[in-house]
Amino acid sequence: MKPETKTILKHKRMFFVFTHQSLFLIPEGEHEQIRQSKDGYVCLKKKYFPKITSRDTEQVICIACHGEAAPEDFVFPLCREIHFVVCEKCMKYIHERKDERKAFCPYCKEEQGGKEFQEEILDAVLFLIPHQTLPRLEIRPDTEVETIKRLPRGETVFLSNVCVSDAFFFKLLSKTTVEITNRISLFRHVNSLDCCAGEFGARTGKQTKVFIGGGYTREEMKQLYSNIKKIPKNSIQFNSKGIHAVENGICVLLKLLDDAAGYIPDLLLESPKRECIEEILREESNSIWIGKVGRLDLRGYAVEILPKLRIHEENVMEELRLKAYKAEYITEMLKMESNSIWIGKVGRLDLRGYAVEILPKLGIHEENVMEELGLKAYKAEYITEMLKMESNSIWVGKVKKLKLERNAVEILPKLGIHEENVMEELVLDADKAEYITEILKTEANSVWAGKVKRLELTENAVEILPKLRIHEENVMEKLELCAYDPINITEMLKMESNSIWIGKVKNLRLDGYPIEILPKLWFHEENVMEELDLDASMAEEITEMLETEAKSIWAGRVKRLKLEYCAIGILPKLKIHGESMVEDLVLDAYSPEHIAEILKMESNSIWVGKMKKLKLERNAVEILPKLGIHGENVMEELVLDADKAEYITEILKTETNSVWAGKVKRLKLTENAVNILTKLRIHEENVMEKLELCAYKSEDIAEVLKEENNSIWVGRVGKVKIVGYAVGILPKLRIHGENVMEELYLHAYFHWHIYEILEEKDKSVWIGRVRKISLEGYYAEEIKNKLDFTEITQDERLAVVE
Repeated sequence: MKPETKTILKHKRMFFVFTHQSLFLIPEGEHEQIRQSKDGYVCLKKKYFPKITSRDTEQVICIACHGEAAPEDFVFPLCREIHFVVCEKCMKYIHERKDERKAFCPYCKEEQGGKEFQEEILDAVLFLIPHQTLPRLEIRPDTEVETIKRLPRGETVFLSNVCVSDAFFFKLLSKTTVEITNRISLFRHVNSLDCCAGEFGARTGKQTKVFIGGGYTREEMKQLYSNIKKIPKNSIQFNSKGIHAVENGICVLLKLLDDAAGYIPDLLLESPKRECIEEILREESNSIWIGKVGRLDLRGYAVEILPKLRIHEENVMEELRLKAYKAEYITEMLKMESNSIWIGKVGRLDLRGYAVEILPKLGIHEENVMEELGLKAYKAEYITEMLKMESNSIWVGKVKKLKLERNAVEILPKLGIHEENVMEELVLDADKAEYITEILKTEANSVWAGKVKRLELTENAVEILPKLRIHEENVMEKLELCAYDPINITEMLKMESNSIWIGKVKNLRLDGYPIEILPKLWFHEENVMEELDLDASMAEEITEMLETEAKSIWAGRVKRLKLEYCAIGILPKLKIHGESMVEDLVLDAYSPEHIAEILKMESNSIWVGKMKKLKLERNAVEILPKLGIHGENVMEELVLDADKAEYITEILKTETNSVWAGKVKRLKLTENAVNILTKLRIHEENVMEKLELCAYKSEDIAEVLKEENNSIWVGRVGKVKIVGYAVGILPKLRIHGENVMEELYLHAYFHWHIYEILEEKDKSVWIGRVRKISLEGYYAEEIKNKLDFTEITQDERLAVVE
């Protein structure tokens, strides 16, 4: 049950109970005898009946099962006169059954059921209980009662310097005459909180939205308006993150805001019914004061009240969001003049559905810099009128992020973007061909985008790329093209190579079929790409490129090259600038099919030259022998990661020490890749800063265990980190005789991690001189006596340094 529909509200050790004609104040002990279910049905204990009726109540019989209720049993009266009742068990059955049958009192002829009827029953039950009638009521934080009190409907309630919940306040406004002296503050009602919290300004901390529900009757609306007219200016403070009003609760709120003080962080108004806001629509434009507001969200028919709102002239709105999915929600607004609905300065503007067509009607401050403009239109009719407008006629000025989705992509040419604008991000997302029908009719390079740092085109929107005109001095941080249907790039494949001007771009990601248009892109001659990321999950996404000659696809200067899945097949086709070195090469494949063609090639036939970092994941580990690494290369890091045995099937067939790695500063082998250690040939003069071996299954080291002790050359190494089963291969490693190790770190938590090494003799595993030994896990300590090492003292360390 939403807060505004609650009729029973707790405060300390008492309850405020709102009925059809009264407000009752009931002590906690008395209230335990009377309850109201979630559905609004009133129930009370059978033993309480003599207090509320003069008729014979020795036998209280359920009208459904004809059972007699015990004194402590709860029963549900069916009418105000309490002619009949229903027991708890039968009431549960009535609610659970799917048919429309209900229980009614056969003696009462008027319409039964519904919220108002249950309120009348509650009113009748409470009225018959002995109570004191109050002429007026003052609500204070320490308000308590010892006996039942009743305030008749329409009598006066005084509020002064208190903080009360939204549910309690609006119940008072609709049922009683409210007098506010000094000031009050409102907070969101939560079941665990009292409805009257304390002194004014309390509960200013963690708050949610104050909620003003709809569904008020005419009589209640009349009472609400009567109270609001008498509320002193600036006497109400909203202690909340925002305000949410629905249906005719919107009218209540907007009248109330004229008397409220302060800033509203978040204001949400929504109504699916026009009649709920007709009173507002009759008002003059800019006549309804809402003051300063952070975020304004209008939905349904509530969108039409935007022209009626008057916002503080110094207000800078964080976000304005308008949602309208029916044409009738904006009918009157479309008749207004362009730029006639003043919104001033706004950080984020989000328009959805038919609300997109309101954009030309909005008046945005000429100095405004919009953080984000988001337009989403799922149907062509959402933008019909906008497509008739001239290009660049809808002024949006300076925008940091522009996101157009579905049909909204079509209006890009209509937007007037400031010539000095630098857009942080431009996102165009269209997953159907009909979303870009009109924009494809425009000339190449005719749609002004200006300076853009990040450009993201998804699916059919990729086809718009040749239509965009990017500033000639633009330096793009990232260009991302994603499409998973060949139709998305059909026309672009017909274009000449280097015909689509991109200019300077730091990061380029092509996902799916857009990989095929890489040769069509024209980069600035001085461009140096930080990263080129190509991702193809299916071979058909790169069919055309696989048929090209080796080194025929110009990639220019690239620092980091990342090829994922089938895109690895393109590696031999790429031509990197002669003066450029790929500092970081990352290859990832999870299927043998991704690397099938490369495995047919000769060893060292794919020239990668000098590089700083090489990372091969899963099946991509298999192509290491095919890479041609420069003889003088010094690799900062080589990472091989294979978590399944099938990822290294072919490389295990190669000869020992046949796979050239050269000089490597950091070598990390994970899981099954540890088995490749015997195949690697490391430069004899190599000085390794760190060797890291991690194995979590016994099969991860099965091949290495077949080797002789001290047979796997690692040379000079600074730090050695060995984890899990990999600890078992420590005897197989051959370390340089003059090596001084900075640290040896062994991690073994289970007995089976050290099973192999325990069979070695004490002091038989030669480590040499070491500055620090770290043994983590109980079982790691057990192998310490197997190690032959000399721990360097502080004086020796200084001598080594000198």
